[in-house]
Amino acid sequence: MATGVCKDRLADAFERFGRVPIEKRRIDLPPGHPAMRIEDDPFWSAGGLVHDSRRRILLVRHSPEKGWGDAWVTPGGLLEEGETVLDGLRREVREEVGLEVVEPNLTRILQQTLTDATRVRHGYFAQFVVQAVSADVRPGRGIREARWFDHLPETLAFREDYRRDFETLRRGASF
Repeated sequence: MATGVCKDRLADAFERFGRVPIEKRRIDLPPGHPAMRIEDDPFWSAGGLVHDSRRRILLVRHSPEKGWGDAWVTPGGLLEEGETVLDGLRREVREEVGLEVVEPNLTRILQQTLTDATRVRHGYFAQFVVQAVSADVRPGRGIREARWFDHLPETLAFREDYRRDFETLRRGASF
């Protein structure tokens, strides 16, 4: 991916949502983890808390080949060429759980360094809070389970990253 694409995506995100925090993170992965197969460097992904009108959040469990084990994760994934972070989020949510989303709030961008002790990948994750237009979930390919929660389960991957967003959502406060 060309450096210009990264700058364009950041610029578009800041123009649409204002300047949000960019936080750095290093993630150590086991050898052979599927995330190390990402071809783009740096890669871009988007995801986050999808909630319904009752402020429950939707989480998914992926099929085993995705590398998440039994962890719950938020809907989302890698962006395709030419997609903005918002367009990519909307597409991923539609593909994974069959829902349309509205009222997007970009809460932060994580600048990630992934390593499996032999290789390194760099990427960005745009973290959102969005509302689903319905609660009628239709799990897509690669999703073995999707469920609404009124809490953050202990087995949520990157649980601490979502704590602040979840608390804001549950209080009904603005982002």
